[in-house]
Amino acid sequence: MSPNSDADRIAREKDFHNKRFENDHEHEDRQAQEKYYAAISDCFESYAEKVEELAVGADVLEYGCSNGDRSLQLAARSNSITGIDISDVAIERANRLALDQGVENATFLAMNAEEMTFDDASFDLVFGSGILHHLDLEKSLSEIRRVLRPGGRAVFVEPLGHNPVFNAYRMLTPNARSVDEHPLLKRDFKLFDTILGDGSHRFFGLGTLAVVPFRNTALKAPLFGVTRTIDRGLLALPGVKWGAWYALMEGTAA
Repeated sequence: MSPNSDADRIAREKDFHNKRFENDHEHEDRQAQEKYYAAISDCFESYAEKVEELAVGADVLEYGCSNGDRSLQLAARSNSITGIDISDVAIERANRLALDQGVENATFLAMNAEEMTFDDASFDLVFGSGILHHLDLEKSLSEIRRVLRPGGRAVFVEPLGHNPVFNAYRMLTPNARSVDEHPLLKRDFKLFDTILGDGSHRFFGLGTLAVVPFRNTALKAPLFGVTRTIDRGLLALPGVKWGAWYALMEGTAA
């Protein structure tokens, strides 16, 4: 088996994420960078609002569900919720949580996201956070398109890979991520749009990084308001938006 084969890559991802869930302190670099997410809190708020809106009465798939927390939060508003993850350790936790909470319309399965076993047109919504950049993008997007019903929606939040400052930080903290991660580039957004229709993408995290040192102070809110307003203008510019840290990506199955 080639060390760069799909099977080997998937095995590395499974091992990496199983270790994360088996030992919460396994990757200290990942924990150390959590503070930076204060700069993109509005990205994840917008993501959560969109997913909650689209999940009402729908058959939903969480693509990379981790321990199932978000899926279980959506279960009451969904017709059904299914979560998949490469980590069987995470899936074991998710199924235990569903049982403990008495959630009967949730199913969690350990599965390769690039070769899902679901029937065609099984879901109205597929969503995920920080998952696509771990995968072969063409395979995963094609699978997402396959399992979506006509008019079904895909919603993802993913990191970008064009900003040299962010990339330098990634190089300095290799233990925080798997060796096969690849933050998305312009060509990846074009592929997303080709497979899932002309997508709607919003970009986050540039000037708002200035709030990080003040995240636990009274200055956080006003500083975030100012820098987010500046970012909205800057990140609307075609050339500047690719310097963002994260994007909220939306697509629709034809």
